[in-house]
Amino acid sequence: MPSAYLTIARISGEPGELLTGYRRSAATMSEVGRDHGLLLHVAAPADDGLVIVNLWPSREASEDAARDPRRQRVAADQRLDLREVRRDHYDVANWHPGATGDDAFTRSVRWS
Repeated sequence: MPSAYLTIARISGEPGELLTGYRRSAATMSEVGRDHGLLLHVAAPADDGLVIVNLWPSREASEDAARDPRRQRVAADQRLDLREVRRDHYDVANWHPGATGDDAFTRSVRWS
């Protein structure tokens, strides 16, 4: 049984514009992630767009977040062309937060 579910989204477009829209929607998307158990989120501009990596506790949590009306509103407000978004999904065999030296962080992480 997988210990988590990984989603990698690659959004094609002008990186600066995509990053501006990402930052505008960050508070709402953070709420969506929190409400659906998001374990890790990373966003990075790329030469041809924006890359977003999310680690979820399960496939169901990822799918629930994708259906969340707040997320759907953000996508509509950003006028994202869904043909420009490529998503890859993976069942995760193992993950750990790495060495942070921060006991509070380590205690807050859900270990598999």
